[in-house]
Amino acid sequence: MLRPIDIQNKEFEKKIKGYNCDEVDDFLDVVIQDYELLCKENQSLKDKIGLLTETVDRYKQMEATMQKSIEMARMAAEDTRRNAEAEANAILSKAKLDASHLARQIDDEHMKRHREMLAVKQEIEQYKTRIRTHCEGMIKMLDNLE
Repeated sequence: MLRPIDIQNKEFEKKIKGYNCDEVDDFLDVVIQDYELLCKENQSLKDKIGLLTETVDRYKQMEATMQKSIEMARMAAEDTRRNAEAEANAILSKAKLDASHLARQIDDEHMKRHREMLAVKQEIEQYKTRIRTHCEGMIKMLDNLE
């Protein structure tokens, strides 16, 4: 690429019917100034492009990191949901088992009380029978006393 200093140091052959050297030099000075400005602007734009490219790359990395974070959060939420569901099922199973044991205990206690009640009824019937027999025996004795 042509540099401004190359334009400035360029020497042309002088010929008899050539261009006016002062006009050419003045024009070249203007060209050099414009060319220097263009080179500086071009470099500035290249620097900006570099910075913007770095920024875009950084944002792409951030986006990838966020995507990974979102995926990890989704997976963690799914694991938490599954764990909560499993824990809820375990609690429910334990509650059903406890309820079954309690129902069995209540049934056993009910049967025990029922047997006790039947035993008491039988004892009462036995007492009634003994008292009746005893009373009948006393009535017979009274009848015999008359």
